[in-house]
Amino acid sequence: MTTRRKFLMATAAATLAAPAILRAQAKPLIRVGLAPSQPTQAETRKVWEPIYKIVCDRVGADLHLTVANDWAGVSIAISSGQIDMAQMGPWGFVLAKVNGGVEVINMMLVDGKPYYKGLIVARPGLKIDKFPQDAKGLSMQMLDTGSTTGWMVPTHFFRSQGIEPKQFFKPYAEGASAAAAQMATINGQVDLATGWDIHRNTMIRNGQMAKNANKVVWESAPLPNECIVVRKGFEAALATKIQTAFNTLTADEVKLLPPPYTGFVSTTYEPYGVLEKMGRDLNVLK
Repeated sequence: MTTRRKFLMATAAATLAAPAILRAQAKPLIRVGLAPSQPTQAETRKVWEPIYKIVCDRVGADLHLTVANDWAGVSIAISSGQIDMAQMGPWGFVLAKVNGGVEVINMMLVDGKPYYKGLIVARPGLKIDKFPQDAKGLSMQMLDTGSTTGWMVPTHFFRSQGIEPKQFFKPYAEGASAAAAQMATINGQVDLATGWDIHRNTMIRNGQMAKNANKVVWESAPLPNECIVVRKGFEAALATKIQTAFNTLTADEVKLLPPPYTGFVSTTYEPYGVLEKMGRDLNVLK
């Protein structure tokens, strides 16, 4: 009787302990959000999911990857804690940092470099000896007002020169896609357009435009690249493991990245502080 009672007690204890053991053994789930960096959401998933799967496997976690409709959707999702990790543009990250306490862990490398530059390009044959002075009265096509180099960086530059773009350029327009803005100068539809070197070089490499199809008349100081970020309150130890996993991708694994990305390095918020200052100077950050 005593033996049977001990057996029943042991069985009951094991049954009660089982859910706790299962919970302890369960893998953490990392919810990742991406913007559609490729032409479609499906293509974006196809390109990036293998890399995030490698990273999650390396840190012992399961992956749930979502491709949002736009960059703004990713910023809102990470700021509100709907996702745990995201790949973001520099200005989008700054907004998420200021508004939602999002933290950066890695910076992406492009052709081996952790930075890129904003550009202003001109239609072929346009004569500009001194920029921006000689550009007064010319037409300007900027990108969306949420774009780092398509709007914020050039607008900050012009205002630092005492120039209000909407009055200085005639006509002045906002809202074009990066590719459309480049093509508008090539086709002579506008005199000037904003953009960035990585995108322009990619169009040249892909045969979408010739190197001399338009010309660069201004470039910004170096700006920090896209980054990998985690939500506010994300487990610090796991974030460090993820950071290391990105930094230690093998040469073969790095080859899975779409051109012109060539790897990842650790970073802090410091390189992105210049963008926060620009945003506050322009009153788009309060």
